[in-house]
Amino acid sequence: MKLVVDANVVISALIANSKARELIVTLEPELLTPEVVHDEIGNYEDLIVEKSGMSSDRVRQFIDLLFQYIETVPASEFYPHIEEAEDAIGDTDPDDVLYVACALARDAGVWSDDSDFDDQDLVPVFTTGEVVESFDTL
Repeated sequence: MKLVVDANVVISALIANSKARELIVTLEPELLTPEVVHDEIGNYEDLIVEKSGMSSDRVRQFIDLLFQYIETVPASEFYPHIEEAEDAIGDTDPDDVLYVACALARDAGVWSDDSDFDDQDLVPVFTTGEVVESFDTL
């Protein structure tokens, strides 16, 4: 199963020892994310430090660790799908366009707990609970 991981899932995995963290580092789905997400997560570093109780250095190490399991997809690869993705979800949440475009480029689903993705029908969307269930049945 190929899944494009929403930044909120990664941030959740950084803040708490959660099921999302466990799934990212122990299971073997092909996890992807648009290349800009790595930078976006860096913008939330102070919040992650505050909520996780980890030091800044530890948070940076953890970000690097998680991204060993998540492939960053270059914009040039999903750019041809931006217009289609924007038509499907851009009015609901412009930030989600990149995830849908990336999923279209890689024939993947989206892993997100954001209900905004329910407003599009181009790619399948899985919540963390659904990802957990799909691997619990394997």
